[in-house]
Amino acid sequence: MATLTVKDFGTLENGQKIQHFTLDSGNGCLVGISEYGAIITSAKYPDSQGISDEVTFGFDNLADYVNSQGSFGTTVGRYANRIGGAQFTLNGKTYKLEPNEGKNQLHGGANGFGFQPFKGTEVTTDNGVAIKLERLSPDGEAGYPGDLIVSVTYTLSQANVLTITYDATSNQDTYINLTNHAYFNLDGIADDGSTSVLDHQITLNGSFIVPIDAESIPTGEIRPVDNTPFDLRQPTLIRKGTENPDAEMRQVNNGYDISYIVGADDGKMKIHAYVKSAHSGRALKVVSTQPCVQFYTSPHLTKTALQDGKTVNKYAGFCLEAQDYPDGPNVAHFPTKPLRAGDQYHQVIEYHFISE
Repeated sequence: MATLTVKDFGTLENGQKIQHFTLDSGNGCLVGISEYGAIITSAKYPDSQGISDEVTFGFDNLADYVNSQGSFGTTVGRYANRIGGAQFTLNGKTYKLEPNEGKNQLHGGANGFGFQPFKGTEVTTDNGVAIKLERLSPDGEAGYPGDLIVSVTYTLSQANVLTITYDATSNQDTYINLTNHAYFNLDGIADDGSTSVLDHQITLNGSFIVPIDAESIPTGEIRPVDNTPFDLRQPTLIRKGTENPDAEMRQVNNGYDISYIVGADDGKMKIHAYVKSAHSGRALKVVSTQPCVQFYTSPHLTKTALQDGKTVNKYAGFCLEAQDYPDGPNVAHFPTKPLRAGDQYHQVIEYHFISE
């Protein structure tokens, strides 16, 4: 039977107390969730031998999340990925956003959703134990228009499927693009800093990528993956791509950091990717309503301290961030649409934790 436990996680500088929730599938899978940042702090499930281990990156305490410069497990918003020039035009008005990566905005700015407190409430579902995290993003936060009421609901089923449901409404037209930024390594996190995903095998169901310029802003092109190291439609070792001398791969430090187009933003669930490790026998399937997925293989990590005193380096983890088109508000032929005042934003991501 799936269960939920709650504990105090710490106190913010303003005196606000933060809770931490642990979802237990009752079938070997444990997922930790923090009210701060609506963060996935931990994910543990058995390997093929029944040995459970930590498979995502996180920290031991609240202070480390508050002081972090990364996005380990965070809920990313208001707009995931990058917005070129940190601005967009909507209804004839140009909105200046908070730049936090040169002149551009990344993941909603330096004080995006991953660095904001949510309020958690246990909810009852037919599919498993769940925690619903809510916050009000006020009009003008990081430059975005509209009072946005947003909720992120994490549900863990007895089948070891973690479902993330995003809902939001705004009193003004605005743009929103929410995702989770969990880093995964299906072999667990090594004690000696040698953690790597290069021998993980990935199948990613994207026939097109969204190429980027030197500042990681989309060029506006939509390019087929055929005959490139970005073609992952058949099972492929991650190292096969990172070791390819492709110019775009070198541009991101010989690693994947690119958005794939998986399908339409039609509300239908689509299998984005399937990753497995022959070493541990663990696999992860990502299914989502979102049209795109950003595949990232952490090519820039260097001696980064995580939970339990462990340290990770380049290629230690992978991210599969199901989301809308990067810089979607600024590229006219991208199908990104604003959230209209009073309408409902609704997207779903599933992580299937599998032991083979």
